[in-house]
Amino acid sequence: MGDQEKVLVPALIGLEVSEAHELAFEARIVVVSADPDVPLPVSGTVIAQAPSAGTRVAPAHPVAIAVETGGGGGGGGRKLTTPPPGPRDPSGSKTPA
Repeated sequence: MGDQEKVLVPALIGLEVSEAHELAFEARIVVVSADPDVPLPVSGTVIAQAPSAGTRVAPAHPVAIAVETGGGGGGGGRKLTTPPPGPRDPSGSKTPA
């Protein structure tokens, strides 16, 4: 009596952030950053989640994920808040120096 319906936490590890959001939406859970002081990046691969896949939770339950955004090349824990400028201007034409 009054027992709330439970939903299954999907496996999010190994997915792109956008895929994790879609899967979470379909599963009726909410993906949140593992670190409350750091917003979720828009791209990267999910490397950890809590609670783990297969756990039954209430609908709209937050599932914390950790995201690896490094694409190789050293890094050293540096966080990019904005993407670096592209190699050419938006029109694709080279501007004479």
